Amino acid sequence: MKTGTSPKTLRIPKDTIADIERVAKEKKTTFSKEANRRLANKGGSDTNYPLFLAKTQTIINLCFEGVRTGSEEPIKKAQEEERKLWTKIMTSSK
Repeated sequence: MKTGTSPKTLRIPKDTIADIERVAKEKKTTFSKEANRRLANKGGSDTNYPLFLAKTQTIINLCFEGVRTGSEEPIKKAQEEERKLWTKIMTSSK
C-alpha cells in the first residue's frame, strides 16, 4: 500500500463497479486509480470544459472558413486542432 493511503470498505452498486472496471480497462489503468479519479472529481465538474468549448469553436470556425473560401488549408488546420484536442482529452483523463 502506498504511503498516505488508507484501505476503506465502501459499498458500491454492481453496475457502478462494472462501469469503473470497463473504463479502467479502456484507459489501461487500474480499478483503484479510476475509482479515486471519480471520487476526486467532486460532483463531475470538468476543469477542461472551457478549453474544450474554445477548441471546438476554433475547429468549427476553421471548417466554416474552408467551406466559405473553398480553401483546403483551414480544413487541414481544423484537423490538426482536432488531433491536439483529442490527445489532450485522452491524456488528461488518465
